[in-house]
Amino acid sequence: MNETLALSEDQRDCLQEVVNVAMGQAGDSLARFLEVFINLSVPRIRLVQRDELHQELETMVGGPHVRVSGVTQGFYQMDSSKGIRGEAIVVFTDTSFKELADLLAYDGELSVEAEKELLLDVTNILNGACLNGIGEQIEADLGFSPPTILGQHVQVSGLLEHEKVSWDHALLVEISYTLEDRSFSCTMFLLMPGESIQVVKTALDRLLEEL
Repeated sequence: MNETLALSEDQRDCLQEVVNVAMGQAGDSLARFLEVFINLSVPRIRLVQRDELHQELETMVGGPHVRVSGVTQGFYQMDSSKGIRGEAIVVFTDTSFKELADLLAYDGELSVEAEKELLLDVTNILNGACLNGIGEQIEADLGFSPPTILGQHVQVSGLLEHEKVSWDHALLVEISYTLEDRSFSCTMFLLMPGESIQVVKTALDRLLEEL
């Protein structure tokens, strides 16, 4: 593991607090959309190597054979060519997807296109609120690429088979959202690779100095 990219304990605690605030904003947006109460987990933050990503994501969703649907969306810092860049991946298990359709009063079988629309709608809500919340706190104006469906009702390995991973190490932030009294859950993975890690560390040091 590249020690120069690792976060100090203070940096990790600071980033966790930043993400806590941002995921709270995203959870509130999702709660209003679904008209239900959203439970938030404590975000998990760690440095991962490229060849560890499959296993990390499989563990997070409950194993390699769990069927999932996923959406990816790139983000980047608009006011700097060497600013933060990364990818937000939102993953839904099939059980959760059925709950989601039920909450939004979809009757009968969903068409593939209706499923895509539902995935993109929820992903836009979560990514927009969460990433904007992070950007505001670290004073980075973030832009977004259009969201893309990675796969529907496939294993995690199927989600990632078309991913062109060009980094060696990335900062992985795991954010889980669950609904009270329901089996729904979805997980957002923020991946910030390479040079972006150093940018994030610099921003965190600035925040720590202001405390």
